[in-house]
Amino acid sequence: MKHLLITGAAGLVGSTLRPLLREHYRLRLLDLHPLTPVAGEEAMTGNLCDPACVIQAAAGVDAVLHLACVHGPAARFESTLGPNYQATLQLLEASRRHGVRRFVFASSHHVLGQYRADAAEFFDDLPPAPDSYYGMSKVFGEAACASYALRGGPAAFVIRIGNADAQVSDARRLRIWVSIRDLSQLIRVGLEHPDVSNEIVYGVSSSPRPLFANTRARDLGYRPQDDARDFLAPDFLERDAMDPETSGRDHVGGAYAAASLASVL
Repeated sequence: MKHLLITGAAGLVGSTLRPLLREHYRLRLLDLHPLTPVAGEEAMTGNLCDPACVIQAAAGVDAVLHLACVHGPAARFESTLGPNYQATLQLLEASRRHGVRRFVFASSHHVLGQYRADAAEFFDDLPPAPDSYYGMSKVFGEAACASYALRGGPAAFVIRIGNADAQVSDARRLRIWVSIRDLSQLIRVGLEHPDVSNEIVYGVSSSPRPLFANTRARDLGYRPQDDARDFLAPDFLERDAMDPETSGRDHVGGAYAAASLASVL
């Protein structure tokens, strides 16, 4: 894997991943917002809802890391249709046409967010229970990746990312946090491991009482280097200090699960 397209490259996760991934791949960066590339990078400004942009972006790359999306607990269904549904399908189709070998899809723990955090020891194998329209769109994206992978398209590696903030802010996030170093390692597993064909793994570092066992990732060689307990924020909130109504402390998806769904009618 030499040439990697990163969508949503100007976002928080994309920006922090770039220096680590640049050590191993030539990067093509795509975002709605202009980017300033450095050595080993090229940048495109464009909209993934534009088919011509997608075809151009996927041409000549070996793999795709698809980070771009609309997210947030208040995201309305209508706002996700273009960026999260249409764009993902178009990018998968363009990848198939251009012979892209690997497609790493940034999914989210919010596909399981509506579960109570005490409903199981580990949540890896439970059916989806999305907590938001954002979470629903990630379920769709995972299904689309599987469909293309099983039809001879690029091998799919879905990462259900936990919390990728620089520091751990509360007791719920402590159980799902991932460092950028560990997330970069997991992405490289998805790009390079010979046994990847159609996989779902979890983007989490080591932590106490983790919500995800992440067995498949470990089978593929993932070994977290960081522990969430070493990255606590100065104002870290223990569970009892979290607002039981708004924080969603008792659900996998936190505040996303606590927020009401906006009506589609």
